[in-house]
Amino acid sequence: MDDKELLKRLGLKLKILRNLKNLSQDDIADKLNIDKSYYSKLERGLANPTFLYLKHLSDIFEVNITEIVDSNISF
Repeated sequence: MDDKELLKRLGLKLKILRNLKNLSQDDIADKLNIDKSYYSKLERGLANPTFLYLKHLSDIFEVNITEIVDSNISF
């Protein structure tokens, strides 16, 4: 699997987790103190998040960080 596909899968996971928590992209962007357009790029697989963003996202979604970075999509 290439990098582009990995980022796409990561973005899909972020979107699924966000929807499961009934949060908007604006909600997540506010919690991370980032621009909504950057978070949107993360969900679309167009940006590569830092480890710290992934850690903060795992806290927001109340999941282990490994659930986010695992390349398999399973919920």
